[in-house]
Amino acid sequence: NNTPKTMSSFIFLVLPFTSEAWTGRHFGVRRQATTLAAEPETAAPAAGLKVTVLGGSGFVGSRVCKKLVEAGAEVVSVSKSGSRPSAEAWASAVDWRTQDLTRGARDNLEAAVGAPDVLVSCVGSVGFDMQGLILGNGIANVAGVKAAAKAGCSRYVYVSVSAEVAACEDGWLPGYFSGYFKGKRMTEAAMAEAGSVCLVKPTFIYGGESFGLFPPRVTDGYGSGIEELLSNGAIKALADFMPGLIKVALRPPVSVDAVAGAVANGALGSGGVAPSAVLDGTADINQAAGAPEATGLTDFIAGVQAKVGEMTGGDK
Repeated sequence: NNTPKTMSSFIFLVLPFTSEAWTGRHFGVRRQATTLAAEPETAAPAAGLKVTVLGGSGFVGSRVCKKLVEAGAEVVSVSKSGSRPSAEAWASAVDWRTQDLTRGARDNLEAAVGAPDVLVSCVGSVGFDMQGLILGNGIANVAGVKAAAKAGCSRYVYVSVSAEVAACEDGWLPGYFSGYFKGKRMTEAAMAEAGSVCLVKPTFIYGGESFGLFPPRVTDGYGSGIEELLSNGAIKALADFMPGLIKVALRPPVSVDAVAGAVANGALGSGGVAPSAVLDGTADINQAAGAPEATGLTDFIAGVQAKVGEMTGGDK
């Protein structure tokens, strides 16, 4: 699976552990729908479309598979584990295949990838070894692209990394991180050579119910609060003038559900997402996904006020 990882993630991760009051269970995430989110869902708009998702068992990939199934696509997931990540009904419609993208016979990889109309990659890796980062973010994906292209696939969707994060490669990050960005560039180039490519380029992806360090991850509730805070116009204006990782740290993170929605729309050709779209940053991704506005901070404050009201016997 793929979650863009940068050193700024550690800045973002320090905050969750400073107070238990900020964990997701202390405030529900209510989101107010935007006009984009009001578009009604239609049954099986992609019936017959064959989509192979590399890394479909993972954090982002599993959610992409779910959205594709719900849209009526025929979905194959190819991952190292091959595991079914959910017991929900949609998962029964996915063909979960086990295949290491960098090991084994090429014929086995080609058989696993199949002959999709669209290849989606949610594959990526984080770590401290430059060659490992090139392997996990570049070589593995390129192998999958070549297998799909050989079968005639000409449409691709890739979860890459924001241009503002990539701009921090020189002078802001340790040398080994160059392997991460090199791998991303390798994948983008391979897809562009094979056909049209839709790039989904987040900074930091949040979601789920637990915090993590490797890969860096925060809960849906906490992340929604930070997204709402950093989406404030004044903070956005300040970030525009900041350099490097300071700028990145002030950019709002994006929900894993929004990333999955944007990826799915890129694969389906729906939601106004063009086959060659570049969705760079949270605002672009949310718009492409039709995602509602994050209200985690508002909900947290309302929850605290309600609790104080209960304790003091007031109406709040």
